[in-house]
Amino acid sequence: MTSGPEGPRHTFEDHTAELRLGLFAPTFPELFAEAGRALAELAVGEGPLPEAAGEGVPISLHSVDREALLVDWLNELVFRTEVDGRVYVDFHFDELASDHLVARIHGAEVQGLRPLVKAATLHDVHITEDSHGYSVHVVLDI
Repeated sequence: MTSGPEGPRHTFEDHTAELRLGLFAPTFPELFAEAGRALAELAVGEGPLPEAAGEGVPISLHSVDREALLVDWLNELVFRTEVDGRVYVDFHFDELASDHLVARIHGAEVQGLRPLVKAATLHDVHITEDSHGYSVHVVLDI
């Protein structure tokens, strides 16, 4: 605790409000699509993901590197889910490089949508590539 009992003060407390998401995919675009499906699953809860309907929403993002791009992508989907009241389940990438993407996301309205994720974080994000594909762990603030 800082400061005295009569003045301003603050404390630091343990709080469990994070979820570590593991993502694995054979290609870089599939890694990003799988990240989107994982967010959709968290928002929908139990049961199958809905079928996408309607025209897609265009997304264009620029970041400093591929890790930041993945986090920006997840945060864009969190934002869109919250604002649009839709869960995004289908993703088409026109461009996907290590520092930018151009995509169209397709979603569906869901009754009882529960957007639990507040944000994806850059904490310990490191995309790795091997002969099986790509993998990464992302900490989500819930």
